[in-house]
Amino acid sequence: MTQKITLGKLAVLATHLNGAADSGKYEHITTEVVKREIANGDVFGFLARELGTEVEYAFGELTDVDRLVLSREWRTSAEAYETQQFHVNRSGLALLVAYLLHGIYIRDYVPPR
Repeated sequence: MTQKITLGKLAVLATHLNGAADSGKYEHITTEVVKREIANGDVFGFLARELGTEVEYAFGELTDVDRLVLSREWRTSAEAYETQQFHVNRSGLALLVAYLLHGIYIRDYVPPR
């Protein structure tokens, strides 16, 4: 049986990243920085080092499989889309929130009949 990331886990992570972005303390984390960390395969390690307790609870909710799935999804999004397509120009944390919202949309999408 394949494990699925719940929409709740994605929403909690998005909320914590959004709060960190809103704090103004992480303006140095640009879209370029996040895309580089995604490409390097260490975005979760990077975020843990940079944000520390800001995302501790949200990260604690994720399994290793969840992190692997999200890392792959984010890599696909980073390679397939321009950041402006998510209405993000500067903030790397806002970009991750956009990727999470996109993931929620995809998981919840019901095609028309």
